[in-house]
Amino acid sequence: MNSKYLVTQGNQLIEARQKKPLTTREQKIILTMVSMIEPTDEDFKDYVISVREFHEMLGLEGREHYTQLKKIVEDLMSKVVEIPSESGGWVMTHWVSRAEYIDGSGMIQLRFAPDLKPYLLQLKTAFTSYKLSNILSLKSGYSIRLYELMKKWYHLGRWECPVKELKGKIGIEANAYKQYGHFKSRVLQPAITEVNGKTDLYISFKEIKKGRSVERIEFTIQHAPEKEVQLPNLDKNKKSQQLEELSEQDKLRIRLNALAEGYQFDTTFFTQLHQGASLIWKDDTEKELEMLIRYVNEEKTVKNPLGFIKSKITSAWEIHEAGGRITFADLQPVEERWTGREEKLPDWFTSKDKPQEAAKPNPRLEEEKAKVLEKLAQKKGSKLKKDTPTS
Repeated sequence: MNSKYLVTQGNQLIEARQKKPLTTREQKIILTMVSMIEPTDEDFKDYVISVREFHEMLGLEGREHYTQLKKIVEDLMSKVVEIPSESGGWVMTHWVSRAEYIDGSGMIQLRFAPDLKPYLLQLKTAFTSYKLSNILSLKSGYSIRLYELMKKWYHLGRWECPVKELKGKIGIEANAYKQYGHFKSRVLQPAITEVNGKTDLYISFKEIKKGRSVERIEFTIQHAPEKEVQLPNLDKNKKSQQLEELSEQDKLRIRLNALAEGYQFDTTFFTQLHQGASLIWKDDTEKELEMLIRYVNEEKTVKNPLGFIKSKITSAWEIHEAGGRITFADLQPVEERWTGREEKLPDWFTSKDKPQEAAKPNPRLEEEKAKVLEKLAQKKGSKLKKDTPTS
């Protein structure tokens, strides 16, 4: 199993409420399966995990007990997830529709329920990605769910959620931890401590009260830079050798990070960004991203550079999908500003490549224009008459 695999899910699935929450072991099985999905897959396959990998991933001690594994898979197949829909309703489905162990093979084959296809296959927008290794190291299922939610909102740098909703999202059953103090000390704080210590995120939180009761939690989400893979201070030969071992995408990320002022692209965020940008601009991807970064560096009203850049790439993708063409070449910072100005791009950014029709003439304006020109002509004539010498 490659812990560098990316786990990519639709944001609606990230926000889903687990009617009967997955255990930590079950979450790791599901997310390992998700990491095996290829971006080009059009349908689910049988995702194969060896019994040895099951044993290591789930922390089972002693010999590989097949009866214990069978019970874990059986429980997993009974779990149901409730996914919010765009219409305001919901979709309820099992996670796994089929499991098979072939005697003597040492392999277990699992297949996702068909209703999960819109949230796991052919994702172009509104999805979240992270490295599988970030969740395999976590001991608590609450920590895994909190990490996923924080990853979804990472590009904005903050997220606010009512306490009641937060409990449902991270997998707390309805009657558990009714007192906020118990929830805070036994779930929230331990989960944040584990995420901060073992993943690529650093989270802090603030309590928002209504009267004496804590009603909402506001999270601040940051990338943990010391955990990001960086080039150490090596001599030129060693540094050159290490650069050669990097992928072209990683090299591009390093070059663009050198241009960015006050923010950096981590590996997972840049993978998502680059996937969309390269489909839009192909060979001009680096040039277009450079221009966008230089704009963000100079445009002082941009308070959240990563969120701003992601939103513009998303907009560009929508225009590309509609058959239009878009470039950042004409994007320039605005010199004069007024109170309440919002971060926005010129009209050309949100319009397609099509000729613009000329505006129809306004008869009233034409009439006023003729009167003004007539008055100007009269004044000019009077002045010339006055200035002409008499004989």
